[in-house]
Amino acid sequence: MCASALRQLGIKEVYAGCGNDRFGGCGSVLNVNQLPHPVHPPYKAVYGYSRDEAIIILRKFYITENKAAPVPRSKTKRVLKTDVAAPTPSPREGTPANPTPDTLKANES
Repeated sequence: MCASALRQLGIKEVYAGCGNDRFGGCGSVLNVNQLPHPVHPPYKAVYGYSRDEAIIILRKFYITENKAAPVPRSKTKRVLKTDVAAPTPSPREGTPANPTPDTLKANES
């Protein structure tokens, strides 16, 4: 949904810390940002800026409870994982799922 909204807004490039290997629509699972569309032009997505810190920030967010949720789920037993694995190759096109800016420059050559 976010990848499509960015495209509809006319964003030219997106720079992010990490992709979402399970649900990402901006190159990690789907390429919503690059799919043909009759109205909205594609945009470039670059991952890897402060990748490890971005992953930890997202993990901290997802282990917190949403007290405003209609039926909040208890997350008191969840533990923050602080180990961050290296980027894995994408099953598509052999590029890393979360390429770094250096990796992208090497692939462009």
